[in-house]
Amino acid sequence: MAGSQDPRVVRLLKFGKTIDPEELVPTIEREASHLIRQDPFAFALAAILDRGTKAEIIWSLPYYLRKRLGKLDPHYFASASVEEIRRILEKLPVKPRYMSDAPITIKEFSQMVVREFGGRTEGIWEGKSAAEVRSTFQRVYGVGPGISSMIVLLLEKLFGVRFSDLDRRKIDIKPDVHVMRVFYRLGLISERTPEAAVRAARLLNPEFPGALDAPAWKIGREWCTEFSPKCDSCPLKDVCPKNIK
Repeated sequence: MAGSQDPRVVRLLKFGKTIDPEELVPTIEREASHLIRQDPFAFALAAILDRGTKAEIIWSLPYYLRKRLGKLDPHYFASASVEEIRRILEKLPVKPRYMSDAPITIKEFSQMVVREFGGRTEGIWEGKSAAEVRSTFQRVYGVGPGISSMIVLLLEKLFGVRFSDLDRRKIDIKPDVHVMRVFYRLGLISERTPEAAVRAARLLNPEFPGALDAPAWKIGREWCTEFSPKCDSCPLKDVCPKNIK
């Protein structure tokens, strides 16, 4: 059974509608959450580094950077050397997973913000189409289709940005470990690979594959954990093969 008639997909989509947008950007400290919501540069900086690291760490990084430097300014990172940025990251209480790549990503993005948008990160999406925004972010080192699609969706949910051209059929999931694990245990994929997860989402919900991302991610973080999953209280227990006798 495929498409919106699949009970597993129906349940995921229904659960997705109950998620508070703020839950999608969890942070270690409350001040970090405020910064993400109020500072477009902080938001974008965290989003482009969202690779293989716990969400709480990624969305808190801008806060800890500002705390150490006194302010969070794209001009500073644009002029700093990659090695200097790396040394700063190494001194933070939390760090991105890929320490050799993260400084390059930060510098390239900051240079783009300064040179092309006058230091205003929001200029990347103000008056721009979703396609333009995704293309712009994908020019940054280490940012692929998954992250750029996530950014577009979060801009809608967190900042109320509306893209008239947003073709949700082209918005894929961001297949991290949580999403792949949930898809696998639900029987939506037979192997835990990003490629398999993206293909499954496109097949199962072709009108908007990316709509399956947030609910699967949250289920994976809170219930369908790698070890000792909380199956009895999981919102998907009635449609998960693990619980169907």
